[in-house]
Amino acid sequence: MRPPNGRRPPSRHRPAPAPAVSSTPLGEIAHEFEAWRKAQPGKPSHGAQRHYWRPLDAKHGPRPDYLLWRHLHCPDALPEKRQDIAELATKALKAREAHVVLPAILLVTGWLLEGKAGAAEPKVRSLLQETLPRFDKSLKADPSGELVRWLAQSLVRPDHAALLTDLSVLFTSLDPAWKQGRAVALPQADWLPVLPRVIIRWLVTALRSLTKDAKWLHTAWRLMRSLRPDGALIRPAEWELLMAAASAARIAGHHPEALRLTALALPLLPDRSPEPLRQRARVAAWFLTESGIEAPASLRVNLDDLPFPGDAPTTDKGQEATRLFRDEADLFQTHLLSEVEADADWQKLRAAGIALHHPLAALAWVGKRAQSYALKKQHDLLQAAVRLALKHHSLGTLARIRAEYPESAAAVLELNRTLRESQRRLPVLRDWAEWRRTTDCLRTAWGRLENDALQDEEALFFLHETLLDREATLLRCLPEDLRALAAEHTSSPRRPSALVQALDAEPKLFQSLEHQRAVELWSIASELRERPEMAEAAWISLVLKGEAASGKYSWILQSAMGRKSAQGRVRTTEEFQGLANELVALAKSFAPELKRVYLATDHPNLTWPPEIEVKRIPSWEHAFREMRGK
Repeated sequence: MRPPNGRRPPSRHRPAPAPAVSSTPLGEIAHEFEAWRKAQPGKPSHGAQRHYWRPLDAKHGPRPDYLLWRHLHCPDALPEKRQDIAELATKALKAREAHVVLPAILLVTGWLLEGKAGAAEPKVRSLLQETLPRFDKSLKADPSGELVRWLAQSLVRPDHAALLTDLSVLFTSLDPAWKQGRAVALPQADWLPVLPRVIIRWLVTALRSLTKDAKWLHTAWRLMRSLRPDGALIRPAEWELLMAAASAARIAGHHPEALRLTALALPLLPDRSPEPLRQRARVAAWFLTESGIEAPASLRVNLDDLPFPGDAPTTDKGQEATRLFRDEADLFQTHLLSEVEADADWQKLRAAGIALHHPLAALAWVGKRAQSYALKKQHDLLQAAVRLALKHHSLGTLARIRAEYPESAAAVLELNRTLRESQRRLPVLRDWAEWRRTTDCLRTAWGRLENDALQDEEALFFLHETLLDREATLLRCLPEDLRALAAEHTSSPRRPSALVQALDAEPKLFQSLEHQRAVELWSIASELRERPEMAEAAWISLVLKGEAASGKYSWILQSAMGRKSAQGRVRTTEEFQGLANELVALAKSFAPELKRVYLATDHPNLTWPPEIEVKRIPSWEHAFREMRGK
């Protein structure tokens, strides 16, 4: 019925109510999706994906945090209606509800860390910086929130040192025993909308962008290593991170750490790796060889076959040398080239006419040519080369130079100490052919000194032990679980050896190896005095020194009653046999009831009296460890 004035009354229809927005935590939605996907027998079909996602999109679709997660982390089944990710990120970060904003902070942070924001990155980064203070208290409520907060701050906070300090505090709160260079179990609260492996990947990315510190890069590698199942082949990104940690350790002068990481990385490199990675491995093989560490068979190099590194890079020969010695991705090499220009010792090499296109290769060339007339009389040049070899852990080059230029007894002992320390820090994966060449150089250097130049008995003992059977001695030093693996160590062309796989699965074994107790002469003497059965025994160490035909020798005799040592020279085999009889007579004077002699020697052809039981041992250290183990 019309009103009297003929006009209709104004409409009282209300606008349609806004669709209800779900309040289900995004983490719960993400966990349900992961559980559904794992329950599928294979990759879900498109029909199965649509059947799963349609009710969820209808229920949660208006939420910006849900849509952001769908666009970023569900690539196999994107929403039917695509939206701009930057706009979704803006809406999610501007929301008021903490259960919407907190997961969005993590999703946006990961998106930025992966470098996928493009032109929208400055705007989104700025908005993220504005959002963090509003929810600072909520993020600090649990360790997962602390980790998310740190990841976000790594993008917007300029003080990198403070960031790393905060991360160290966070890791220590999670594990009081944590130290740099170790992994840590990361917290995983229910509200986190991504898997732990994704957070680890983002954390590694953040660490690589913040620091070039070797220990932090080692920590990042340990975190990434935790994502790879034991026995699985290493991925290129993880291998490059391992090499980056080794490079950073070399820059910092931490050569044992650099050696451990490099010695582990090269056997792990798969055969079908990209050529840039193969190039990195070929260059790193020289570093291992210089330090007496074994490289895989396909990468092995020989210092005796070192090609001339001084040709200009513009020539064919120079380009060939560059392929052998230059790694553009190695930050250590970039650092080294800058050091060459400022270091006085490098400039001494340059002033002598040595081209430094490839500095460490040029240094090795000095060692190879040290016996030449042109170099052997240039003592200033050789002294500079020795200092550089010590600084860069070029032990093979150092030994070659000392064989031609021993300089002094202290210098020979320094070479000996450096070689033994290198073995103590890394007693596995040794290149024994290179070690024998190095010890030959040490023998020659020692033989060029006068007999009275070395009188300290501990120093003589360490020289003896270095020149005797270190392969057996180091094997005896290893923990029981590694000893069998080291004895059977062989590199397969397809897969790393069982030893390498064990060290890869548990890298902290590298640290435990260097804490083996060092055996010293006084400890052996003390043990002999305390054991009654040793009253009838004497220990003799007899080594050759100097060049093979020189006839020079050194011996140490130890019993429960005392010790004596001497050095000398013989001309014939008969004189050597006389030396053996002299040692037995001396041993009887120290132990009147002598029945046994523990003999460590590198002389193969000596005959001992039949009434004396002669037990040949690789070294005194080996026998001492056996005795202490009983």
